[in-house]
Amino acid sequence: MNDTLREYLSYGSFLIPLLTFKKTIQPEKVQWGGKSQYFLYFPSPEPVNDTLIIYLHGGGWNSHSPEEFAFIGEKFALEGYDCVLPSYRKTPRFRYKNLIYDVFAGYCAIRKHLSEKRTYKKVIVIGSSAGAHLGALLCYDSFLQNKFSISPDEIDGFISLAGPLCFDSPYTFEFKYLISSLFHSSDSAMWKKGEPVRKLKQGQQTKCMIIQSRHDGVVEFDQSHKFYQRACELGIPAEFYEVIEKQDTHSAYCAGIFLKEKTDSPTLEKVFETAEKFSK
Repeated sequence: MNDTLREYLSYGSFLIPLLTFKKTIQPEKVQWGGKSQYFLYFPSPEPVNDTLIIYLHGGGWNSHSPEEFAFIGEKFALEGYDCVLPSYRKTPRFRYKNLIYDVFAGYCAIRKHLSEKRTYKKVIVIGSSAGAHLGALLCYDSFLQNKFSISPDEIDGFISLAGPLCFDSPYTFEFKYLISSLFHSSDSAMWKKGEPVRKLKQGQQTKCMIIQSRHDGVVEFDQSHKFYQRACELGIPAEFYEVIEKQDTHSAYCAGIFLKEKTDSPTLEKVFETAEKFSK
């Protein structure tokens, strides 16, 4: 069966776990700007270390909110990690420059707010799909880091789940539609200003784990793997993990895994294994 069709058919499998998900942690909502400029803070009831996880949700740059992914913030918190879920404005009403501003300015707001609560020795950025694209820019776009006074070694690790990190063709129809909306152009040359692989530079030390499936159905395998290869060429600490479980389409492993137990998902187990490694 076509992987894109398998992706669409997979949505029903998340419905019951989402409907039966029981919230046990009430996050703090912090508004730092306009209506869509805020973040949810999930403090861990039993922190295992001094690591903060910043999770950027997906949704094709055009949909969803942190509240819809509260189960992910809670999953990290219950595993002992304080976790923040930032919001950002969406296409088609807003453009790339607005979304990326929200990610960087939001990070600064998170840093300022949490500095009054506790000190974190490590910061790990994790993103799913469109959130992985935005998270990669937060970790590796040195121009914007300088503009927002973010030290290049401030973020210790980056984990990408189904992230479009390189915009080389071929593209799925869905990806081309979404990326064209993000940059308000179907000209791939216009997309380069926001292409994460082009932001990688020798000397960068933010570790990365790139997680991707060959049967994603939305993001092509090489759109992640080429980022990993380039990072290795530049001496950036990088690892790549190919999804091997049965539910290996886009939404199933970039978000659906967080509705499972670690013992039921090798990919989820890899996420937490990597988070632990990056925390040391």
